[in-house]
Amino acid sequence: MVTANGKLKFIINRLDMKSLFKYVIVFFGICFLDACKENSPEGDKPAPIVEYTVTPIHGGATISYTIPRDPNILYVMAEYTRNGEPFTERSSKYTNSLTIEGFNTTNPVNATLYTVSRDHEIKSDPVTIQFTPLESPLVVTVNSIEIVPGFGGIVATWENVTQTELGVRLMVDSMGTMIEKELYFTSLASEKHSFRGFENVETSFVLSFEDKWGNISEPVRFKGTPLFETEVDKPWVDLRRMIPYDNITEEGAAYAFSKVWDKALTNSNSYLNVSGSSGNSMTFDLGVKTKLSRMIFWMTQYNGYTADVVWGTCNITEFEMWGTTELDYDKLSDLPYWLHPFSAAETSQPLPDHTFMDDWVYLGRYSIPRLDFLGVSIADQQQAVSAGFEFEIPLECAPVRIIRFYPLTTANGGSPPARNNWWIAEMSFFGDTTIPQD
Repeated sequence: MVTANGKLKFIINRLDMKSLFKYVIVFFGICFLDACKENSPEGDKPAPIVEYTVTPIHGGATISYTIPRDPNILYVMAEYTRNGEPFTERSSKYTNSLTIEGFNTTNPVNATLYTVSRDHEIKSDPVTIQFTPLESPLVVTVNSIEIVPGFGGIVATWENVTQTELGVRLMVDSMGTMIEKELYFTSLASEKHSFRGFENVETSFVLSFEDKWGNISEPVRFKGTPLFETEVDKPWVDLRRMIPYDNITEEGAAYAFSKVWDKALTNSNSYLNVSGSSGNSMTFDLGVKTKLSRMIFWMTQYNGYTADVVWGTCNITEFEMWGTTELDYDKLSDLPYWLHPFSAAETSQPLPDHTFMDDWVYLGRYSIPRLDFLGVSIADQQQAVSAGFEFEIPLECAPVRIIRFYPLTTANGGSPPARNNWWIAEMSFFGDTTIPQD
């Protein structure tokens, strides 16, 4: 016997089964439609690029375009072949240009542009373009290069108009066998580089460049004889007491002039002038007339590198140098003649129209990079400071024998150095000492 309550329960259960069956049918229907959609993407193609311009650049081209008004576009893509290998470049929908580069040819290049959809990354219909690259950065660099004999090697100058990173490889031809001597990387727009370590004999040099896309330039060949180079012997002759406005320390003092060549870099083995002394220059005689090639300058440090000692003290960070072959003793009593702009300001004297700077050879102005400001690690700072900072003397400078060294700035911020107070750990000069000494 079925009660009223039992009959009602049966009816409800049957309705639930019918509803469940309907839901199941709807669910599988949706899955089927989605599957069909994934297997038939043609209907979801984004609109293709229609308006565009192509501008050739060195080694490639830049394509500028208008993004179609299609909210489904995610990015723009270009497909092309370089050196027989397929490549792809992509650019966001929020950028209206795309650059293709890396060609070491001026032959026409074909590329295919697509827009790509946000859903399933479906490509639009293709748009084929063609461009002719300008001369590659490698060709431009090779065409600009100049090579001359240098001290202990050669000096090469070149232009890198695109500032792309280039590998610079130097080889020498040894009886028909190419031997690699140096390889380094640079992206400077204009560079002058000295390749050293060669004897004073005729040598066949070969220089080549390579880029990040695997292209290699034509070799640049140069046959020449490197200039003779040696380190200028020490000790040097101290002339500070003779030259007006030179900074003076007593030879017997802890920070004597002779500390400049004692091959020690600590504070107790450095030259430190007298704080508050009237002069800010230092003049000395190398003992031999020299066609200078370079100098190395060492900053003072304590035992165990301490950044605040190197960069927070009176260590020199910028300086100038002048040179001459001999002193004009008649000028020693002409005090204004020996003034430097800093000295004139300190002594409240007007700078005369004619000073030693007009007669002596200007050897250059040099700066030590503030490694502490450049984010260089402490270990790398210590290595650089211990190795010393090398500066090339301009090749066009005439030979000199007497050097006037003039500090301009110190690490603790003085320019001119506060109270004419500065430190030098060590200096060395290099060049050709075999030139005529007359």
